[in-house]
Amino acid sequence: MSEHRNITAINRMTAAVFEHDRDTLTDVFTENIEFHVRGPLPCAGDHSGVDGFLGALGTIFELTDGDMKLEQLCCVAEGEWGVEWEQAVFGRHGRTLEARDAFIYRFEDGRIAEIWMLSAAPAASGTFWD
Repeated sequence: MSEHRNITAINRMTAAVFEHDRDTLTDVFTENIEFHVRGPLPCAGDHSGVDGFLGALGTIFELTDGDMKLEQLCCVAEGEWGVEWEQAVFGRHGRTLEARDAFIYRFEDGRIAEIWMLSAAPAASGTFWD
């Protein structure tokens, strides 16, 4: 059985983020991609376009000095939707923050049009980013 095309797109996007591959992100995303971040993260809020997406994630990369480990625990897709559950471990100033994050993806014509990132980090973890 082959992998659902939305899962392939999600995995391509994740690899492109870590490889700083803007061309692949432009290919995987619709022109007006919307990225919604919720939870105790420094980039919480709504971000538009590839620049908004990269800016939000860039904040996390910058604050952790790239000390991030992600493990995809589950990724499923059906129709124009995809859902991913991941384990994230962030390092900063000798401290570690572990979080489980959920991502909900909405697709248009095979491209990611909208992403909701829901961080399930402990509520008090906001101080990790200070």
